[in-house]
Amino acid sequence: MSRPLKAVSQQLFISQPALSHQMRKLQDWFEEPLYQRTTHGIEPTVIGRRLQRIGEQIEALIQEARLLRQHTQDLVLGNLKILASQTNAEFILPRLISAFHEAYPAVNVELTTVNSREAWANRAEADLVFIENSQNVLKPPAEWQQDHLIETEIVLIARPDHPRAQQDVVALDVLREETIVWREEGSGIREHALNALHQQGIFPEVRYALSGLSAVRDAVRYGLGVAFASALVSPHQQHDLAVIRLCPAIPHTLSMVYRVQGSVALQAFVRIAHALLISDNIPE
Repeated sequence: MSRPLKAVSQQLFISQPALSHQMRKLQDWFEEPLYQRTTHGIEPTVIGRRLQRIGEQIEALIQEARLLRQHTQDLVLGNLKILASQTNAEFILPRLISAFHEAYPAVNVELTTVNSREAWANRAEADLVFIENSQNVLKPPAEWQQDHLIETEIVLIARPDHPRAQQDVVALDVLREETIVWREEGSGIREHALNALHQQGIFPEVRYALSGLSAVRDAVRYGLGVAFASALVSPHQQHDLAVIRLCPAIPHTLSMVYRVQGSVALQAFVRIAHALLISDNIPE
């Protein structure tokens, strides 16, 4: 049965020239006439009808696969408990948990934010642990798998009127003269930064030690000193604070540690983490 080309293009939500172009490409690839024009539009040739039936079968199989996927997702139930450092909780997990909820709405996700040392120490209570690697985080035992998610670095944050704020890069050695606002003990950023300073022969006084990124930022805003933060934080996110790179750079790795023999829900969460984070290595 012949049909006007315009009607077919409207049904497929593409323009008529685009449809004509795709049909010509298909016919050139097949190297056989697939359709012929009539006064009423176009109609398939004998070969074209056979190809049309194959296409209908493929479309039916795709729809069957979609239904199977939806059925499988609906069957994934249970709970996932996550322990995460504050940097992971701020920059990785909102995007990741949102994507997981969209794919597996029947799974309940429980997230607790602590520092890296606490997260690692209490891993037995969780299905997944998100940490910032440091010398004080040990290699996972055999029943746990560790995947590096983000390879970044630590930067310095300061008030815009601070002398260091006008520099693109600050040498670690000049921080001997600075008052530093630290994160609490067990923080991955604190341990990374202290290790780097110690390697330069700098042993700073810890006068201010605050729990949480927001408290550290506020202390910097009020002029208590400069502070270390993840380079994942853009100047826009810092609002009224300057972000300055360090030399030598302080590497900073965000990792996911999870049970090897985990539930179906856990395996699904790990797959989504790999697809969203490891594949592009840039959190949005």
